[in-house]
Formats: sequence, C-alpha cells, structure tokens
Amino acid sequence: MKTRVIFCLLAAMMAASAEEALDIAKRSLPFIKEKGLAWIEDRQCASCHQIPSMLWSLNSAARFGIDPEHKETAEWTPWATDWRHWNQTKDKDGVDKVSAGNIDTMVWLLLGRDAAVSPAPAWTGEFRAQILKNQQPDGSWKAGGQLPLGKRPARETVEVTTMWTLLALKSYEGEEVPAGLQKRAEEFLAKAQPGASTEWHVVRLLSKPEDTALCDAVLQLQHDDGGWAWLAKEPSDAFGTGLALYALAKSGLPAGHSARKKAVAFLKTTQTPDGSWPVPSTRKQDKNKINKTATYWGTAWAVIGLLEAPRKNEAAASE
Repeated sequence: MKTRVIFCLLAAMMAASAEEALDIAKRSLPFIKEKGLAWIEDRQCASCHQIPSMLWSLNSAARFGIDPEHKETAEWTPWATDWRHWNQTKDKDGVDKVSAGNIDTMVWLLLGRDAAVSPAPAWTGEFRAQILKNQQPDGSWKAGGQLPLGKRPARETVEVTTMWTLLALKSYEGEEVPAGLQKRAEEFLAKAQPGASTEWHVVRLLSKPEDTALCDAVLQLQHDDGGWAWLAKEPSDAFGTGLALYALAKSGLPAGHSARKKAVAFLKTTQTPDGSWPVPSTRKQDKNKINKTATYWGTAWAVIGLLEAPRKNEAAASE
C-alpha cells in the first residue's frame, strides 16, 4: 500500500512537470512563428539555423497538439527544402554546389521533419543522396553557413556536423548507412578530443543513447542554476539547456529526474514575456553579445527540449 502511494505521488509530480514543460513551450510558439515568417519574408533564405530550427520546434509542438495552426506552418516545409532558398543562392549555382555547402541545413531539416507524413516526401531521398556523396576523404562532413565562425575549436565544429549527419542518415526507416561511409566517419571521430561545447557532448550521447557514461558526461555539465550553456563553461542559456534536455530524454532519463526538473525550472524563470530566451551569439567575433540569431536558435531548441521531456519514461520513478 505504501509503495503504491509513493508511486502515485511520483506519477503526479511528473505529470505536473510535463504539463509545465508544455505550457512553457506553448508560450514560445507565437515568437517562433512571427520571427520565423519575418525571416522568410525579409531574407528569402532558409539558412542553416533559423528555418530548420523553426520547423523542428513547430513539428514537435504539433505532436503534442499545442499548435492549432500547424497545417498552415507545415506549408513552409516545401519552401525550406528547396535548395534555391539556401543562403541566398542563385539557380546558376546548381543543386550539387549548393548542397555541398549546406550539409547542416539538410541534416536539421531531416531530423526535425514531420514524421507523420507518409509516404516520405521526395526531398528526403534527394537529401540523402546529396549527403552521401559529400562525405570528405577523411570521413567527415564540412560544416556550412556561419557554423565555422563559432567560438569553439574548428575541428570540433566539423565533428559536431559529422555526428549530426550520421544521425540524419540513420533516421531513414529501412535504409542502412553504407558500411564504408560509416567506418570512415567513425575513424574520423575516433581522433576527437572532448568538446568545449555542450552540443558536442549532446550529439555524442544521441549517437549512443544507451551509453550511461555519455549520459553522465552531459549531466556533469549542468550548472547550479539548472541550465546548460552552449559553450559549456559559459553561463547557462536556453540553447545549451534545450539541447541537453532533448538528448537526456532520448537517452531515457526519466522525466522526473532532478536534472530535467531543474532544467525546466531554469527555462521557466528565464523566459521573457514574448516567449523567447536571450542567448549570446555562438560566433567568436560577436564576443558573447546577445543577438537575434542566437536568441531565435536558442528559443527553438528550448522548445524542442521541453517537448521531448514528457515523451520518455513518463511512468518511471524520479531520482
């Protein structure tokens, strides 16, 4: 009887935490839609960060039924997956040249796609073909857009892109990653040193979600305030926190685990009235100044992380 009472209490706590995460994420949706649509209209560019993260977060919201306008926003996907809208390119550049410089754009659009769409749209197959033929001789994939300008080691950025790319290739149901390609990528990554960014540790965990040592490595980067930073040793931000929440959920860490509850509390207390979170630029040249791109990117990732939180092990016990 006592055990049953304790279980019921824990279940109630987790349900409250999950509901809170949904509420926080829901408050961000108007900001994500408004700023995302403005970016499309003003820039006419899907970019490597803005629109893929918008679609990923909105597709996540649709799964939970908290985006009643998803039918409308889903119409942005065909525009975003058209290579002519990447980095303000011109038709004369050609799909092969543009795709080679936009690996990250393709990868994030794939990972954040609406999995409920069946059969898979044609662009997913086209992306796979482009990704496969753009692996570098050393086994890596080149980072594109503004990513090489980041404030972390250059090789780490390439490692992160390579790990995300492998995850995207593995997301094709019934499609195996070619053995030779996989081997070359793993040989490249085997030479990696521990990353300076939380993102490096997160995507490493996503590659092996059952590895408790990799899960512990992410947990050890959590700050006392409950958040994570994109660059691990900097103050907590929504970008790093969203990434960590997402990976920890994918690894099976219970929704009631103290680390995840503290992260939700951090996001709740730092969210601004418009639903966003101020995030310092990831570019070295910006010297940690808050900027619009990082704020949008971080806000979208906070939503992605919050909406992943209730989906794993909801009936598991809290720490």
